[in-house]
Amino acid sequence: MTALPLAAAAAPTQVLGIPFNGKLAAAPAICPLNNEKAGQICWRASPRSDESGGRWGSVHLPDPDSRPLWAARGWYEMAVKKDLTVTRIKVLAEGTERETIFQSISARFGAPVSDDGRTARWEHRDAIVQMLCAAPTKCWATFTVPVTDTAAQEKRLAQHQKPRPVTP
Repeated sequence: MTALPLAAAAAPTQVLGIPFNGKLAAAPAICPLNNEKAGQICWRASPRSDESGGRWGSVHLPDPDSRPLWAARGWYEMAVKKDLTVTRIKVLAEGTERETIFQSISARFGAPVSDDGRTARWEHRDAIVQMLCAAPTKCWATFTVPVTDTAAQEKRLAQHQKPRPVTP
């Protein structure tokens, strides 16, 4: 018996129909003027680039019926590495009660590690999920690849700890 290659052994997690921590089949193009005509993920505007060649920005996701009602018509942001691996998905859900979103995420990723009524955080082997609600019916849910989240935390910590002047 032969061992499967690591890439074939671990399938990406589907989040909102996107291969989260997996590679997109093709690089997203800029959306047509009428987003509803787009049959695949597309950038709503030119994406921003990071220092490693990755891209991030607002995206249109086709097929709203394939997502939970709270995420069917949201505003989405996605980050991809240079090799098209999806590392972050963010959704702004308006018009849905916080509890509905909370229960949906919990059904998929288990109980949150923290929840203060306004924010909640789930830590799962496939994703770090953070939810922030600015109002009872306006919440952001951010799905981040755990390794990416750790690297970002280390970078923020290093920036915070570097020597700075005491006075302005």
